[in-house]
Amino acid sequence: MSSVHRSAELDVSADVAWDFIERYTRSEVHVFSLCRSERQEGEYRVVTLRDGREIWERNVTVDPAHRRAAYTVPHLNGAEHHHAEMRVEVDRLGGVHLIWVTDYLPHEIADERAARYDDLFAELVAAVNAHGGTMAKTVNS
Repeated sequence: MSSVHRSAELDVSADVAWDFIERYTRSEVHVFSLCRSERQEGEYRVVTLRDGREIWERNVTVDPAHRRAAYTVPHLNGAEHHHAEMRVEVDRLGGVHLIWVTDYLPHEIADERAARYDDLFAELVAAVNAHGGTMAKTVNS
């Protein structure tokens, strides 16, 4: 199985980052520019793309204790297997990191999609970092 790994240090606390990721799993925040909207259908996060196609992301695990959310999208991009996780980690120096790992079978899909994940991950990191300002405004309002 091949994987696409992306990670970045964040400008927000681990709690703020996890709040964003957890809200993401419930379709409460909008992240990606290629998406028009998101909604919940049971254990699925249904994403409507700009062209009207829908992607059904099945939430597998939303684990606040480990700040980890895992999901799968059956047959995404013609994949036999797709599984992804987003997690928030704190390093030994106190830096907060967002990690996004996506596994694909067949292997070639990960290689073909890797460059696209650069753009998606940049949007995700920007949205998480901006969420810190949103939360501060909510708390201080």
